[in-house]
Amino acid sequence: MECQTLDLRAHVCPMALLLAKRAAASLRAGEQLVILLGDQGAKNDIPTYFTREGFTIAWLDTPASRLHVTKQ
Repeated sequence: MECQTLDLRAHVCPMALLLAKRAAASLRAGEQLVILLGDQGAKNDIPTYFTREGFTIAWLDTPASRLHVTKQ
């Protein structure tokens, strides 16, 4: 299954969160998305949102800048 990449490094919250929500809305069960983050607010808010909405998340690196999201 192909994994989409969403580059949000040039965006800060709340715009980064809005763009992440839009991208995730098109995902079907089992599909994955890698989100590239630069803004500290986005690094806090986006994982919180996806966890609350029932997605599986995992940071792909340290320091955290790539978030792997899977729709359940």
